[in-house]
Amino acid sequence: MEAEFVEPQIAPNNVSESPAPEHAAARAAIEARRLLAEGRTDAAYALLLREGEAAWHAGIDTTALRYLAAQALLQLDRHAEAALVLESLAESRPDLDQVRLDHAAVLFTLGRDDEANAIFRDMRRQERLSPEARRIVEEYLQRIRARQRWQLDFDMAVWHDDNVNNAAEDETVAIPAFGNLRFTLDQRPVSAWVARTGARLRWREPLTSEGRLYLESHALAARNTAVDKSDYNRTWAGLSAGPRLRYTAEIAGRNRPGLLLADFGVERRWRGGEPYARGLWVGLGVEQTIDRDWRGSVFPRLWTTRFDEEGDAADPRGRSLDLYVARRIGGGWLTVGGKLSRESPDRPDLRWTSRALSLRYATTIGADWSLTARAGLTRTSFDEAAPLFLMRRKDRTHDLGITASHRRLAWEGYLPELTLNWSRTHSSIPLYEREVRTLRLGMRRLF
Repeated sequence: MEAEFVEPQIAPNNVSESPAPEHAAARAAIEARRLLAEGRTDAAYALLLREGEAAWHAGIDTTALRYLAAQALLQLDRHAEAALVLESLAESRPDLDQVRLDHAAVLFTLGRDDEANAIFRDMRRQERLSPEARRIVEEYLQRIRARQRWQLDFDMAVWHDDNVNNAAEDETVAIPAFGNLRFTLDQRPVSAWVARTGARLRWREPLTSEGRLYLESHALAARNTAVDKSDYNRTWAGLSAGPRLRYTAEIAGRNRPGLLLADFGVERRWRGGEPYARGLWVGLGVEQTIDRDWRGSVFPRLWTTRFDEEGDAADPRGRSLDLYVARRIGGGWLTVGGKLSRESPDRPDLRWTSRALSLRYATTIGADWSLTARAGLTRTSFDEAAPLFLMRRKDRTHDLGITASHRRLAWEGYLPELTLNWSRTHSSIPLYEREVRTLRLGMRRLF
């Protein structure tokens, strides 16, 4: 990072003709910069020590020399010493934002997150901070939060749902088992505003001294409240935990980081205030960085569900396999995903298999806009014909969505997001056809 302070401006003829100590300090700063740029860090640091001491004894401002000495120490991987130099410099020149940024960044590198967090948050409150410096501060605050032992996230959103009860769109349906007689459906789509409130608590506990192996736990509670339509409220609560192992793998001659993980989880669901279902699941996962522009992951999972109001024959057991590959393109990441799922209750007509393909592109436009575009296609096929309709149910669902946010609208680390979603399900049995359009205003916590 380059300093924001201004180097002493001295005309060349004055520098060469005058032996004044301030001119010698200026020449030393210029020479030290050249040596650092050439990679001759030891020589630069020795020069800065010698000239800095002379300038101090002469009563000359040593700001530039001390800052360059800190940069030299950083290049020499002497971060603790660089932190002391930058701390002293920040105390004497609190007006130099770049010095405070560098000081906090070094503290972060040293793992002194609480001290770094205090400096970054104090800087973020300053109105004079430039937009570029503010972005750097907020990025570090996010990185500090990401590696905190405890992390609390909130899930807040509001949207309008034209079919909160997931009812059929048609008013009548023909039943082949009864000679294609048409029956009037007793439930029509219900429209309501929905407010989402929820929280997720994450806890990490290191299991080894170097932190490569650790235990990660998640507790989740969320509620979709249908305004004035309490029968269609939905509530979830869950808990999951499992070990994580960070590793490196040699790929194309270079060591690349990866993550192995395992999870076991339980979940409880309520519908309209009444218990609806409970589930158990276990999953494994591998996340691997291939190079600076490619990433991949694999997640197999098993689950079982027990419904409160249905017979045991309808309770499913399932398995799925998620595959993702991400590629850096332009200023963002394109993620291609595939998912294979199989659910197998005891009732043959309720058994199904699905195949899904998804595309996601997340990028930043300009200084403050963030956009995420999504598209998906899912095909679901049931094993046997439905008893009433005398045919196998086959669904095909298309999904499109976009999420936009503007960083300058963030407040105290919370960023509002606007999401547009559209999905359409075509089914061999018209009773299950759906079209859903959603305009959602949510909030995401950055730090």
